[in-house]
Amino acid sequence: MNVITNIHSPLIYKQQKIDIIIRDIRKVDGEEITEIFKENYGDTYYEKNFYNPRFWDETITSKKYYPVVAEFKNRVVGQFLLKLNDKYNGEILAVVVHPNYKGRGIMNKMFDYIIQKAKNLGLYAIYGEAIMFHPFSQKANLKHGMVESALQLGEVASFIAQKNIKFEKRTATLVSYKILKNTPKSLYFPKIYEKIIKERYKKAKIKLKKINVKPIRNSLNLWEKKLLKIAGIVIDGKVKNFKNRFDFLFSKAKINTDMIYADINLKTKEIDEIAEFLNKKKFFYSGILFYRYHGDDYLRLQFENTPNVEERYNVCYSDYCKFLSRFVIKDKKRVLRN
Repeated sequence: MNVITNIHSPLIYKQQKIDIIIRDIRKVDGEEITEIFKENYGDTYYEKNFYNPRFWDETITSKKYYPVVAEFKNRVVGQFLLKLNDKYNGEILAVVVHPNYKGRGIMNKMFDYIIQKAKNLGLYAIYGEAIMFHPFSQKANLKHGMVESALQLGEVASFIAQKNIKFEKRTATLVSYKILKNTPKSLYFPKIYEKIIKERYKKAKIKLKKINVKPIRNSLNLWEKKLLKIAGIVIDGKVKNFKNRFDFLFSKAKINTDMIYADINLKTKEIDEIAEFLNKKKFFYSGILFYRYHGDDYLRLQFENTPNVEERYNVCYSDYCKFLSRFVIKDKKRVLRN
């Protein structure tokens, strides 16, 4: 597969830096934040709450959302959101800078602030999903010490766009993690993906212990994001009648979704058997999700439930992104042959 790297969004020229104040959100900021979203996305951003000033006002007392804003001359010119999933991990998302102030290092300053906030909250890791329209977010993630760990084909619905950047097909995201607490781990890896998984743990500087893996409570659960037409099946161990129960959830997920992900807890003793079963169902490699659910790490596989998925024109900044893109497509071809 050829990974195209010469597609760019409109040029952003590096401009002279200005004195920016980075701070937590205040109740008066909602109106200006919503205007910045409109300037960047029009009305296409999938989280419609972000266009509602009241949502931003309510985050001030929230224990889930922690917005950070950039202020210049008493005006909000940027926003970066930290969303907590649980006490272990959070997602950084929805970063927007007013078009008149791009190229001035504002995103990087907000990024530094948000990392410190995550540490203060005691999180083990934060992650970001860079939409592969362009390399800017990928570059920023790497600059701040994040480790690229998964490529999620088709996660972004085709109706989502930035000004002057639009694809007809569903677009991929590149997942990167900032590990804040390097706790040693004892895990199971499926042999077919063992090499690529271990390399990511080495890159993340997470030590792997050769001791017995702590048992987990077996469960099988489905989540859905209906607006984005994506779903996922979370696999914690091998439940009774696993294949039948998985097929039931899989059939349910396929009704209204374009992409389906399968997340296997890396404490699952039967992980080789389950990975082989999923490969036969045409699930192929996506990557590793650190501390993703209740503090555990997961192997994510993915299934395309539509042909409307962009695979050729995803923009990569790093060599690893290019390698991972080739690996994912090669694995897809492998499972389709079987």
